[in-house]
Amino acid sequence: MSLKETSQDLSNLPSPEQTASKRPVSERKIQANRQNALRSTGPTTAQGKRNVSRNAIKHGILAREVVITAGEGEENLKEFHDLLEKFWEQYEPVGVVEELLVEKIATCWWRKARVLRAENGEIRKRLDAAAKDREIRNAEKVTLSFALLNQGKLSILDNGQQADQKVSLTDRWSAMQVAQSRLREHPLGLRELRGVLERAKFEIATQNRVLETTRREILDLFCFLDYAFATTCLVARPARTRDRLSKKALHKEHVAAHAALPALLDEKLKWLSELERFVTKSEDLAVDAEARSLTLPPADATDKLLRYDGHLDRQLYRAMDELERRQRQRRGEAVPPPLNINLGRGR
Repeated sequence: MSLKETSQDLSNLPSPEQTASKRPVSERKIQANRQNALRSTGPTTAQGKRNVSRNAIKHGILAREVVITAGEGEENLKEFHDLLEKFWEQYEPVGVVEELLVEKIATCWWRKARVLRAENGEIRKRLDAAAKDREIRNAEKVTLSFALLNQGKLSILDNGQQADQKVSLTDRWSAMQVAQSRLREHPLGLRELRGVLERAKFEIATQNRVLETTRREILDLFCFLDYAFATTCLVARPARTRDRLSKKALHKEHVAAHAALPALLDEKLKWLSELERFVTKSEDLAVDAEARSLTLPPADATDKLLRYDGHLDRQLYRAMDELERRQRQRRGEAVPPPLNINLGRGR
């Protein structure tokens, strides 16, 4: 068959319109088409509309880079998209330039929020450093006080023979008095003092006596600020203890001191607890005052943050002005060109 004959045969075939007209559509098919037409014509919920609205962001050149999406300081990409959508709904940009300007506005606001987070971080860093330094200072003061007391041990029974001969007894006692006072200035030192007395109470309850090492430690910690209490702890001995003392009256004094010691320990522990509460409250007030004084970032960080925030403000308002001009021009309004002023030094 020749090509011409084939073309003639194909031309004699019925067209699709003719075929469709020859095949009537059933009533069932018509009803099905109508039901399908009544079905979803797009999202109806607020979430669905927000998701679809992102389809208008065809390029997202700025949006892709402004959000930190990995590592330390990761930001919420969804929050940025929500912000961008709100600006998109407000400005309704038309064309690539207007879309880019809307993205520019959103990114400027996003970066300005980052400035606030940076400011918060600078303040938090100062507060944390101050709290750490304060704890170290307090611990050092308490440790130094104990070290001084250890180095200049005062023992009434030794008559100061263990002292460094180059330091006078008066100077040594004065240094120990200062060390004892410092232990009472901080909750940590007061807790250490209470721990020693609690140990003395435990020894009396379990062994009916205070061990020699504990008695000497109480003397070293209390002798200058409460001499009577310290010496009572030092000489107290139970009645069954065989002392080397020759005078019975002196032995009775030691037994009486031992009998009165539990009540004295309870009284001293109660006083130390009250003092610890007072010192803790004073420390809290001092911490609060220091924290209030540090609620501004340091000067160098403040200068950097202000300059960066000012730079963002200029970019933001420039983009907003340009977007307004273009949208007014698109609506047919007469918009004068922007006024540029160069502030350079003239010749």
